[in-house]
Amino acid sequence: RKPANYRGLFTKELKNLMYGFGDDRNPASDTVNVMEEMLVEFIADVCLTAGGPGKKTRLSIEDLRKALSRPADAKKLARMEELLFMQEDIKRARA
Repeated sequence: RKPANYRGLFTKELKNLMYGFGDDRNPASDTVNVMEEMLVEFIADVCLTAGGPGKKTRLSIEDLRKALSRPADAKKLARMEELLFMQEDIKRARA
């Protein structure tokens, strides 16, 4: 299967995040491209880890929890849980 091209998909968001963390308002495009490449690689790695070998069904939240259950990913797992809780809280508030 041919790898998809995700260049430019996260550029706007990454520029804003980089500015929020102290970078220049308009960071160098090379820097943004490297950050985007790293981000896409990270997302792909997490998805491959969560999917496991030979899994052909869609990923579930439980799959992502298992993939992020390593001690090194504790902060990422906590942030995911926080976002899931906030999503449910927003749903309840709208109802």
